[in-house]
Amino acid sequence: MSGADPAPRLDHHTLERYETAWLGIAVVMTVLLFVGVIASLISGTYPLLSVGTGHAHEGPIVKGRVDPAQLAATPFAKPGLVVDRAGQPVMNDRGTLDAYLVAGGFTFQPAVLRVPAGVPVTLHVTATDVVHGFQVTGTNVNVEILPGHVASLTVTFRHPGEQHVICNEYCGAGHHNMITRFIVEAPTETP
Repeated sequence: MSGADPAPRLDHHTLERYETAWLGIAVVMTVLLFVGVIASLISGTYPLLSVGTGHAHEGPIVKGRVDPAQLAATPFAKPGLVVDRAGQPVMNDRGTLDAYLVAGGFTFQPAVLRVPAGVPVTLHVTATDVVHGFQVTGTNVNVEILPGHVASLTVTFRHPGEQHVICNEYCGAGHHNMITRFIVEAPTETP
């Protein structure tokens, strides 16, 4: 054996200090998370939309909620882009188009949604049966859809083409078939 001293070893008390520090950090993070959740519930800022937050709903949609069994009495009864009698998209008072989409039974309704490029569209999405995901591929649009809740988001598709929407939340045996698409059309020029 050589006469060199072996590498110094950490004693038990040194390791205990590190463990105590990490335990303290974990406890503080857990307490902050718990306080944040409780504060969110008390203040009403949990993910439910309420009228006045920029997503005004009409009719029986109250504070971002809708009865999934009574969709026939809501704008979700006719999924798709809101159009007038002539079939032209209707601009709402917020300067966007409205589109209603329903997820359920391993499908999205409508199966294809045609939207104009460069025009903001407010998507109102709900589910009828279980939790679904709503992800527009190639974009940052990604929403979890809960039965009875209305998720509203405004998006502008800049370029004409096709955008696919997938359910990214496992919803059952037919989950892999849950796809819809947006056909983004070039804006028509009026004479």
